This record gives sequence, structure tokens and C-alpha cells, in this order.
Amino acid sequence: MKLAVKKAKCISLALDESTDNTDNAQLLVFVRFFDEERGEFFEDVLGLTTLHGHTRGDDIYESVMEMLRDQEIDLKHVSIATDGAPSMTGRERGLVSRLKVHHPDLIAYHCVIHQMVLCASLGKEYSEIINSNETCQFFEGIICSAASLAALIPHREFDDLLLHNNVRWLSKGKVLERFWTLRKELETFLLNQKSPKAKPFVGFLQNNEKMEITAFLSDITCHLNDLNLKLQGKNNTVCNLMSAIRAFQRKLEIFKNDIQEEGLLHFPKLKSEASGTQHHNYVEFLDKLIENFETRFGDFPLGKTGLTVY
Repeated sequence: MKLAVKKAKCISLALDESTDNTDNAQLLVFVRFFDEERGEFFEDVLGLTTLHGHTRGDDIYESVMEMLRDQEIDLKHVSIATDGAPSMTGRERGLVSRLKVHHPDLIAYHCVIHQMVLCASLGKEYSEIINSNETCQFFEGIICSAASLAALIPHREFDDLLLHNNVRWLSKGKVLERFWTLRKELETFLLNQKSPKAKPFVGFLQNNEKMEITAFLSDITCHLNDLNLKLQGKNNTVCNLMSAIRAFQRKLEIFKNDIQEEGLLHFPKLKSEASGTQHHNYVEFLDKLIENFETRFGDFPLGKTGLTVY
């Protein structure tokens, strides 16, 4: 890779700083460039280093520069994508600011998937519903080994506990989907329990308003997960990613009209639960989602004129 990356005219770096299971900060740097000899894009890990002590912009800068020197990569050929953290994008001591001292024309992107996740903030009311689902999901995980519950669940692939992680948006949709599929079985099982701990869960499952919100959230997270998956994988360019974002922004307007006209073609779970009468104005949620996407992607560095959505 070293010889090929030295010849590349344009090199893209993606940085991810995280903490491992020993509580040590690790900086992982991915590299992508077009290999002219092979006639194809090349993707690989440029380097992995432990950040000892601090994870400041200066520390990350020194680590990145060391990797570039080891691979003999000229900074003027580099663009960079980060998660937008202060240590990466801080105005004075952030990584990007430090790199621009040497390369003023450096193109820096905020990770498209990370921004997409930030757009989909739920707000207090909907977060409470998500948290209730997570608690119920955890309770399911504890009792799923019980023979009486196992007999009620026809879906044998649902015999384990899903991992939920707030940083990973896909997990929200999977948890909601699992909960929605098993809600009747869970209610039947919990109704037969004598434990007082089961009563709040039963109340939640029998609350029509909360179940309606859960249905809506399950539907919209399915749409968001579809977008999330389109933004992943190899051989995608930033133009591909932004085309997917622009297409989804148009879909959001369609979703909004679907809710307003109560056709609910794109919200099958909500349609089955609402039964013609909706307890909440979900248009407000979609308006906020539309606003967030426009705020975060409206001035994306490539500009709208260079992106075509088919």
C-alpha cells in the first residue's frame, strides 16, 4: 500500500477515536484513494495508535502526522472526515485547525452517518417511550429463558437479548422492531406474573397512546435505518452518500404528507394501531427532522449543484 498511496493524487482519511475495553483511548485512521495501476479504489487501515493520557487535538494531531510521515504521504493531497468532536474540529487546537496551518486548502468533512444520527434526535417525550421499550426489552431478556414465555413466542430467532447502544442508531430500530413483534406475547406473559415489578410493564403495554407512539417510532426508525445502511459499505463516494441524503430529505416531505392526509401508506404499524384516530401530531416530529437535515446538510461542502439524485 505504501508505494500506491504515495502516488495517489487524492487521499481521504477517516478518523475514529474511541475507548477500548481496558479504558484506553485508541485512534483508528482509515485511508482511501484511487489506485491508478489497479484502476480501482483502495481502502485499508492506515494506522491504529493508543492515545496515552489525553485525547486532546494536539495528541491526535501528533499521532496523525506520525502516520503520514511513516507512509510518506504529502498532506496537500489529503482530505479528512471526523466525528465533529471538539478535539477534531476545535477552532484553535483541534486536529483540523492544526492541519490547516500546513495545508490551508484542506477539505474536512463531518462524518455523514454521524450527522444523520444527530438529526434523528427524539426529544423528551419520544425518548421516554424509547426508554420504556428498552426497559421492557431488558425484562424480556431476563425472562426469555422461562418455558412459559418461550412457549408463547413463535419466533425462535428471538431467544436472545438485543444490545442497545445510543451511539449506534441502528440498534434503536432493531430494539423497537423486536419489541413491536413480541408485544402481545410479552403482555400475555406479564399478566400471568405475580411480581409487582411486572405491573408497570403491563400498564405500558396496555396504554393505547403509548403503543401508538411506539408504532410511529418503529415505522420512522425503519426508514432511518434504511438510510443508515445505504450510507455504509465499501466503494461509496461522498457524492453517493449525499445523493442518498438528498433523496431521504425528499422522502421526509412525502412522509409528512402521508401523515397529514392520514393515508399512512409509509407507516403501516401506526396505521394498524391508530385505527383512524391519532393521539399525537407526528407532523411536528417530521418537521423537526426535516429542519435538522436541512441545518446539517444544507451547506455541505460539495454543494447541491454538484449532486444529482435520480
